[in-house]
Amino acid sequence: MEILELLDWERRMVVYPGVTRFSEEGVIKDLYEDGKSGEIVYSSCTEGEVDSMIRRQILAAQRGRYDLEWKVYGHDQPHCLGERLTAAGFEAGAREKFMVFLASENALSHLGVCDDDIRKVTNAADLGDYRSILEEVRGESCDKEMTQYGVMLDSHPNYMSIYVAYVEGEPAACGRVYFHEDSKFAALYGGNTRERFRGRGLFTRVVAARIREALSRGVRNVCVDALPTSEPILRKRGFEILTSTQPFFFTATE
Repeated sequence: MEILELLDWERRMVVYPGVTRFSEEGVIKDLYEDGKSGEIVYSSCTEGEVDSMIRRQILAAQRGRYDLEWKVYGHDQPHCLGERLTAAGFEAGAREKFMVFLASENALSHLGVCDDDIRKVTNAADLGDYRSILEEVRGESCDKEMTQYGVMLDSHPNYMSIYVAYVEGEPAACGRVYFHEDSKFAALYGGNTRERFRGRGLFTRVVAARIREALSRGVRNVCVDALPTSEPILRKRGFEILTSTQPFFFTATE
């Protein structure tokens, strides 16, 4: 099975803990346990059906009073989906490249020797350093995300790992990686480095730490949605671009 075919199969079939899945009229949607947010993880329809499909999901979000993210891949059908979501009132997020790294010990050696102080966060009580990096980089509170990550670490520790890199004892860079027993992918998210620590290779080192865990679990396909700032770094280290991704957001709770 080709990588994109495998990706689409997993989007339809693999369900992570903490969500309730709904499949309806060309759309597969996950609603989170808090009842305040949901995500369209897969959709497919004809160009003539797309507007009515979008309207149904907007009405469902308004009735359920939850915010909705619709993640669109570059190979999704119809090709006008992103344009129609924007026309319907969704806010477009940043376009990213979906990249994959075929992990092996030899490939990992090209990422360099990891002699940095990189620690794995194992429970919600230890999220403070990770939070401090995110909030400094983003310039805003991460309360909602920290609650979600804390639940994952304490209730479903095999599904997500968080790593923090330190420089002289100070938290400097971080990243998450997601796993699932039914998935052939390890998914990298949340790679961030504090501005004063950039240019030291910490981003790459945290990527390498997560790839090492993937290899230890027997997972070889390591994927990431890469922003333009990280794409050149990842491409240089052996990641390949397969398609694009772009999130679209609808707010129903204001």
